[in-house]
Amino acid sequence: MSASIQPSSTILLPELPPKTLVGIDLITFTSTANFHGIKDLPNGWHFLYTGTTESLSLRSGAWFYVGDVTATQHEYKELSLVPQKQKHSEQSKPEILIWKWNTDTESLASLRSESDSDSQEAMRYKANLGAIWQSGGLFQFRSRVPKSSTTDIAQTSTQSEVTLIDDDDETEASGRADWRRLTDCITPNVLMRIIGPPNIDVDARSRWMVTSASTADCDADNIPGLDPQRVDKDGVPRTTGEQERDIWFLPIDLKHTWPAGAIGRERTEAAQDRSWALGSLIHRLSRAVHPVTGEPSFDEEQAERDFLGEVQFTFLMVLTMMNYSCLQQWKRMLELVLTSRSAIVDREPFMAEFLALLLRQLQRCDDVEGGLFEMDGDDGGAFLRDLLKKFRRLVYQILEDDSTSRVKQELSNLEKWLKEEYDWELTHEVFVKRGMVRLEDGEEIELDMEDNDEDEETGEYAPMVVDSEETML
Repeated sequence: MSASIQPSSTILLPELPPKTLVGIDLITFTSTANFHGIKDLPNGWHFLYTGTTESLSLRSGAWFYVGDVTATQHEYKELSLVPQKQKHSEQSKPEILIWKWNTDTESLASLRSESDSDSQEAMRYKANLGAIWQSGGLFQFRSRVPKSSTTDIAQTSTQSEVTLIDDDDETEASGRADWRRLTDCITPNVLMRIIGPPNIDVDARSRWMVTSASTADCDADNIPGLDPQRVDKDGVPRTTGEQERDIWFLPIDLKHTWPAGAIGRERTEAAQDRSWALGSLIHRLSRAVHPVTGEPSFDEEQAERDFLGEVQFTFLMVLTMMNYSCLQQWKRMLELVLTSRSAIVDREPFMAEFLALLLRQLQRCDDVEGGLFEMDGDDGGAFLRDLLKKFRRLVYQILEDDSTSRVKQELSNLEKWLKEEYDWELTHEVFVKRGMVRLEDGEEIELDMEDNDEDEETGEYAPMVVDSEETML
C-alpha cells in the first residue's frame, strides 16, 4: 500500500453486483460497478446488510465489531468466547474484513478460516487493497447523509466551503453519536442469546447473521409437513427462498403475567401491574449460567442492560431489515415495560433509561420505508400513543410530589418531543371522553370515545357477576 495512504479499518465486498442495495448502520446506497467496499470504519458495532432491490427483496445482513469487542462486556472476555485474534485494542492496526458475494444465496458471506483456498483468497484481496483504494473503489464510511449533499452547488465562495465542511463534520459527529446511543447496550452475549453462535471468518472475527425473514417461534406460521430451516453445515441457507434463521427472544406472554400458583386478587393485580413479569425476565437474565463454571452470574444491573440490548436489537432490525418478528417483539417489550407500575419506583434507573432509549428510537422511526407506525397497520402509532397516555397517568399518580425523579424527567422529554413532532397529547385529562353533540336537525346524541371502556370499566371491561354456587359445581 502506498505510504501516502493513511490505513484505516476497511470491509472489502468483492464480486458484489452493481445496483445492489447496501446498508451500513443508518445509511443505505446502491452499489456501482467500481464499488469494492467501505473504508474508515470507526470502532464499535456495525450492521451491514444487502438486498437485490431497494424494497421487495429479501435482505440479509450481519453484526460485527471493529476494535476490542471484549470491551463491550467484561464477562464476555472471561468466558473466552471470542478467538484471541479478535481481541484488538484501540491502538491496534486497522482491521480488514472480507465478505464475498455468494451468488447462490444472493448474500454476503465471510471467507472461512478452515478453508485453505479462502485463506489464500483473503491474502490476495489484502495485497491488492492499495490499488483498490487508489482507484476510488472504496466508499468512505458516513454515519448519515451530510447536509452539503442537498446544498446548492452554486455556493463556491471560500466562506461557504468552510461552512459546508463544518456542517458535514457536525452532521457526521451527530450521526455517529446517534448510532452509539442506539447500540450501547448490545453485547456479544445479547447477540448470542438472540441469534446464536457467530460465524468465524478467516481472521477469527465474529459475525452474527440475520435476514429479514428471521423469525421467532412465537411469530412463525408453521405449516405441517414443511421444513423451513434447510441450511448447510455452516448455517448458510441453500437457496434464497429458504433464508430464514431462527431467533430466540425473551419469552413475553402478556396474557400471563403472574407467578405460578397465583389466584384471586394476586392474579388480578399482576395482570394490571406487570412489574412481576418484567422482574421475572430480568431475574432470568441475571441468572445466566457461566458456560465454563456452570455458576449463575446474579448480575441484575447487567441483566437490565441486556434487556435494553434486546430492545435496541429488535428496533434496529425493523429499521434496517423491516423484520416483522422483531417488530412484534419490540411492541411486546414496550407494552410490558409501560404497564409495569411498581417498577416506576423499584427500577427507577432502568425505567428512566428505557424512556430515554425510546425517545432516541422514535427520532429515527421515519427511516423505515413507509413509516414505522404504518408497517404493522398501526393507525398513526395509536398502539404506542395509548400506552404512553396510561403510563403518564401512572407516573404522575405515583410520583406526584417528586420533581427529582429521573423517570419523570425522561418522560417529560419524550412527551415534549412527541407533541412537537406528531402533535400527540399524552395528558389524559385534556380529552372529553363523553359528551352531548347536537346534530343538524337539532337532535342531541351522546358520544363516547372508543378506547374509554377500560377506564370506565364498561363494555368488555365491565365487571362480571358470577354465581359462586355454579362456579363450585
